[in-house]
Amino acid sequence: MATIACTLNHDDLSSRRARWAALASHALLEIETTRRGLRLVFAGNDGVAAELRELAELERECCAFATWTVEVDVRGVALELAGIEDAAVPAVRAMFGPLRGGLEVKPR
Repeated sequence: MATIACTLNHDDLSSRRARWAALASHALLEIETTRRGLRLVFAGNDGVAAELRELAELERECCAFATWTVEVDVRGVALELAGIEDAAVPAVRAMFGPLRGGLEVKPR
């Protein structure tokens, strides 16, 4: 059973949140709930896919209670975030609350 907590220290967590906020502010298009977590869809602008892949790789190291999958589709670049066990699903769904801004979260 994986620990359902991020392992980053306070400073690293603040820095990581700032990177996510910067990416979301110019590229986040849509957030969907999935059976196991969330799917975030970003515009396919220059640099977005690379930044999203790098952030997902970093998150795999500190938030091992979830899977982080990046894929390109017709809408842009998507991050599929899923809890690896049932107890992790609420944490996964809560992780990106601050990024939602005025976006409506849609069921998928």
